[in-house]
Amino acid sequence: MCEAREDGGLRIIDLRTFNLALLGKWVWRLGSDKGGLWKEIIVSKYGGWRSLREEGKDNKESIWWKDLRKVWNSKDWGRNFEDSINWKVGYGKKVLFWEDNWVGSGTLKNVFSRLFSLSLSKDSAVTTFRGWNYGKWDWNFVWRRNLFEWEKQIVVLFSQAVQGASFDLDKEDRWEWKEGEKLGYTVKSAYLPSKGGQSWREWDGV
Repeated sequence: MCEAREDGGLRIIDLRTFNLALLGKWVWRLGSDKGGLWKEIIVSKYGGWRSLREEGKDNKESIWWKDLRKVWNSKDWGRNFEDSINWKVGYGKKVLFWEDNWVGSGTLKNVFSRLFSLSLSKDSAVTTFRGWNYGKWDWNFVWRRNLFEWEKQIVVLFSQAVQGASFDLDKEDRWEWKEGEKLGYTVKSAYLPSKGGQSWREWDGV
């Protein structure tokens, strides 16, 4: 029934997926809004959006927070929510160097897993690895042992990826939505990819 009419369906909205897309708006606001009493309360109680990655404590979480966790970790929604977010880096204080999507098509932790295992700064922000030297940014990486020759070849690719990143030093670190929405996350842009690009003529503006 949720298939397009040209494919023999009725093009009825998949309510479960649509609800996840609606809840995703709250996840987006939690990570992108600068302030507000509601956000201060959530951060105080749960630790903010990064806590969605952690294993939940069912007896202490509200139903609403459990639903947000489903959005973040849902695989049958079409993708992991985090995979559709990129960081636009400013000074780099909020962006975790290895853990967050800020360069390329995935986290450096996953793309360069070998180097991540050798890093002495696994939980540090981007700014920790950068220093201003003679009018340009220099990167400084410290490994827990001397690298083998074949690992040095990985470092070359790693360095190229990092040096190719762009920064808005006059702005704060912020999220960008990969689906191409100039205004950021929208329910429409979240629902469409997971449902194979169905028409949204009746749902514009959601």
